[in-house]
Amino acid sequence: MSHALSAKKFIAYKRDGHEHSPDELKVWLDEFLADRVPEYQMSAWLMAVFFRGMTPKELSAWTDLMTSSGATLPRSAGAFSVDKHSTGGVGDKPSLLLLPIVQTVAGRLWGQGKVKIPMMSGRGLGHSGGTLDKLDSIPGFRSRVNRDEALKLLRDNDYVMMGQTDDLVPADRRLYALRDVTGTVESLPLIVSSILSKKMAEGLDGLVLDVKFGPGAFMATREKARELASKLVEVATLRNVKTVAWLTRMDEPLGYAVGNALEVQECIEFLSGEARDKGLYDVTVTLAATMLEIASKGSLSFEAARGEIAKELEGDRPRQSFETMVLAQGGDLKKFAESKHVAEAEYRTIEIKAPKAGWLAKAEARTLGEAGLSLGAGRERFDAQIDNWAGFRLLKKVGDQVKSGEVLCRVFFRRNIQEGPLVERLSGAFEISDESVAVLPWCAERL
Repeated sequence: MSHALSAKKFIAYKRDGHEHSPDELKVWLDEFLADRVPEYQMSAWLMAVFFRGMTPKELSAWTDLMTSSGATLPRSAGAFSVDKHSTGGVGDKPSLLLLPIVQTVAGRLWGQGKVKIPMMSGRGLGHSGGTLDKLDSIPGFRSRVNRDEALKLLRDNDYVMMGQTDDLVPADRRLYALRDVTGTVESLPLIVSSILSKKMAEGLDGLVLDVKFGPGAFMATREKARELASKLVEVATLRNVKTVAWLTRMDEPLGYAVGNALEVQECIEFLSGEARDKGLYDVTVTLAATMLEIASKGSLSFEAARGEIAKELEGDRPRQSFETMVLAQGGDLKKFAESKHVAEAEYRTIEIKAPKAGWLAKAEARTLGEAGLSLGAGRERFDAQIDNWAGFRLLKKVGDQVKSGEVLCRVFFRRNIQEGPLVERLSGAFEISDESVAVLPWCAERL
């Protein structure tokens, strides 16, 4: 495939709806990574996949090839390695809570070192926030660790929160950049192979997937989310990774805070027992309980795991575990608290108030997320800078009764933004009903 003509035939073969063999896919990816297939030809093939899809055999082979394109973490001898992946949303912060909760419950039930959580996370793009951006708002925190450092952190603390390194799944990093600029990000097989190649590189025994649906999610409908979740479970299970997916709604922000440092602050409050939004509690505990259920290999039911988590959250160990993880990766929570005080003094604050009395019927996630993006809380390009303390905190959630003039949302920013249009935009995200509103379950379906 070193000649342009053979690459052209390969692209045309998929364009016409045919199935590539695993050997052909291997040569294609190897040639691309060796820069013998130029990016414009790989882009053409990605577009062909976008329209023609992949057969189960192709998707299985492509996922394996992506995984093996670089180094991998070994499966932990004598321990069960489990991770969680979310398709992302507005205020999506359970990853920061899951690890200390699962680590402390597992340690109490089965002893330290029996459950490992190697979490490789990503950065946000657009209105959806990224776990690494939240962690990077903590002064000194090093999310970029190499393979040896990750293994040491796993050995010492039982979990690590890290970004994708240069030697882990390099194919995905290069291909995602092309997908982003060629309009092929939404391709189902390319999504599946991108997510699972990174997870398989972690050396997992188990995986819990949080596939979100709704206006603020990547998948707008529950049906589309179910399709993606089903395919992820199918492909991961074929790799001997025990996998469960939850479909969770993303029509309103998850939790009270939206914005990187603000979300970290909410997680600290959650672990300290100071403030726990019901939706955030439900999603976090559901995912954490599923991780523990999988890791127990049948000895702990989902409901029993929820009970153990509730018991653990009555004490202080999850917060201490979070602090240990931050410290082990160079973070300084004291300086984080100091930066909060600086932000409170330097940032402009505006309040969005209820236009009438009633019940909050809508807090539209995408509108709020895109407003946060304009404040500097997110990025439209991967190289854009983030303003850590920009964002907002919701004071009311859907279903809450409100009085006329009561504050619904408090906004923090320092960009030169006209307040009038910003208030109008944010106000449009909220809707007040004259009648009480039923609150839908956050965790809608298990696959």
